[in-house]
Amino acid sequence: MSNKIIIIGGIGTAVNIAEQIQDAKEKFDFKDEFIGYAFDDESFNGEINGYPILSNSYNVYEKYKDQKDVKFIYQLYRPDKLEERTALLNTFNIPLERFYTFVHPLATVAKSAKLGFGNAIHANCVINVNSKIGNHNTLNSNCLIGHDTTIGNNNFFAAHSCVGSNIKIEDYVFVGLNAALNNFIKVESNVMIGMGSNVIKSIESNQLVLGNPAKFIRKLK
Repeated sequence: MSNKIIIIGGIGTAVNIAEQIQDAKEKFDFKDEFIGYAFDDESFNGEINGYPILSNSYNVYEKYKDQKDVKFIYQLYRPDKLEERTALLNTFNIPLERFYTFVHPLATVAKSAKLGFGNAIHANCVINVNSKIGNHNTLNSNCLIGHDTTIGNNNFFAAHSCVGSNIKIEDYVFVGLNAALNNFIKVESNVMIGMGSNVIKSIESNQLVLGNPAKFIRKLK
């Protein structure tokens, strides 16, 4: 049975994911179908890029909970508010198994890699052997995840970010465009890694780091 996918969100990466799903369907005979958004901004007048807004975010599960073929992807994130927006997600009380993990057909995911629920893996990503990725992570196009790396929940990897091998990334981490993370380091929760940064050592929680090599800029709330 094919699935019907609703994206909770309606700007930025939410729209990218919707059109990646459509691309997969049109070019690769992808069986599952994006049917619309759950979004709260009424200024969009009921549609985004030709796809309908089916519900607001708070009521979407109640509206579709009895339709078991309807699955959800959560994309109400902001780079500076990953932890806060995760708390919002938890108020929706959607069972974890109702979240859909999308993997574009042009992504490469090792047979031994493990993915949780609600992830979005865009075209040309590579996830290498024995990697473990939790729930609600977004990997934009051309991301690399090295072998034996463990990633927690609700993290966001911008396009072309490169995560080395044997790394542990906790939760609510934002990795900016073209950032690179060295092997055998740990990134704790609630961290922002700026665009183009080269991370060569572990990062404690609640920090913004930036540069080559990446350096502490300020504490995050």
